[in-house]
Amino acid sequence: MKLKFVFIFILALLPSICFAQNYNNTWNNKFNSNNKSYFGSVDVSMEYKFNAINPYGSPEPDTVNTLGLNFRYDFFDFFGYIDIHDIFYIYNDKPYIFGNINNYLFGEINPRISFLSLSKQKMSSDNLFKDFYLAYNFTFDSEDLLQHFMGIGLDFNIPIFSYFKINLYARYNQAYYGRNENSFDGFMLNVAYEVPIYTFSQGIEIVYSSWFKYVFAPSSSGNIANETDYSIQWKNIFKIGYKGFYLAYSYQHNTNYLELDTGNAQVGESSIGIYYTYKF
Repeated sequence: MKLKFVFIFILALLPSICFAQNYNNTWNNKFNSNNKSYFGSVDVSMEYKFNAINPYGSPEPDTVNTLGLNFRYDFFDFFGYIDIHDIFYIYNDKPYIFGNINNYLFGEINPRISFLSLSKQKMSSDNLFKDFYLAYNFTFDSEDLLQHFMGIGLDFNIPIFSYFKINLYARYNQAYYGRNENSFDGFMLNVAYEVPIYTFSQGIEIVYSSWFKYVFAPSSSGNIANETDYSIQWKNIFKIGYKGFYLAYSYQHNTNYLELDTGNAQVGESSIGIYYTYKF
């Protein structure tokens, strides 16, 4: 299992290495050149999934609308988003109604506290390590999922990347569909990164971004059939756009989705989408 994880993690980095020759550090240039005390972005997207994963049944199409926010102010770093599935009432027999959201919701809230900012220290831009954090993640959905992740985070200065973030958490299940609830249950490694591939003279840009989640060492609850001791999700997004508007194609690799060793929990997801990012 360990060798398999290392192999997949290396594969996750290979596309970024290939794009090194077209490096353009958009994130750092736009956010840090004016020395503002805060910076961030609001992100809105709409995706059409050709085959949304369902570990308990066959994959089916879905539409997912996402609203995200990330910002940095002094020692406080924040990222969060919420997904609303089938907002147009195409696949779900429970429509979206104002004041009564019946569609499936999923979200994450991820605040981090910078140890370097608290200590009034700053790494050199030539240093591999950019920042060190106390990290927390709250994951929830509209059914029976409430999970808390507590750990440490690292940001890196790597020449080809706009950003490269790693968080390592211990997982606490407050509610997890009847599996090891109200207890610490395993760990999660989370990696997120972005690489500007190329920027044309007209301002059109091609961007590759990705996130990678590896859940390991959970205990067997004994309540669910086909439980396993790890899961992997790895989403790769290729975007082409202009002034914050993007068209995108993404593919998400899944291994043992929700820590289930079933055929349907291994299905990869393909999607196309429209993205808009407003940076401040």
